[in-house]
Amino acid sequence: MFNFSISWLIFWIKGRVEVDNQSVRSRIPRLLLWVFPYGLISKDIALSDIKSTSIKGKNQFFPLLLGLILIVLGTLSAMNKGLAIGILAIIIGLILGIAGFKARLIIETATGRFNIDVPASQKEVLFKIEREIQNRQKQPEPKIKENQVLEEL
Repeated sequence: MFNFSISWLIFWIKGRVEVDNQSVRSRIPRLLLWVFPYGLISKDIALSDIKSTSIKGKNQFFPLLLGLILIVLGTLSAMNKGLAIGILAIIIGLILGIAGFKARLIIETATGRFNIDVPASQKEVLFKIEREIQNRQKQPEPKIKENQVLEEL
């Protein structure tokens, strides 16, 4: 089981991905405006349906732009005797700007594509998930004989 933060802003809310011999299960909270949790994305993908996995960097334009605007406004406010509000705006701008840098695990299946986005600092977790999926796909599934279940009873 792999747990990871889904956002820089609310780092205490975690997403979870489980990989076993048969499937990949993910439970990832949804966020509205990068702050407000409002639901859960649950996805179960059979391991045999996965064609490929890849990890890419992703930059979101809007949080970067909003963060830059807040940094500029905070700097101007700090220079014009609004030091406390200026520093607060700079800090929020930095956090929002950093939130624009993400890492994405792309899982290609026969029916489409499933993406898992995490903050750039959590990229190592995505590499571990990808490695685990590839290792599980290489391992043959244990064969069970028809009478084996009855013999064990």
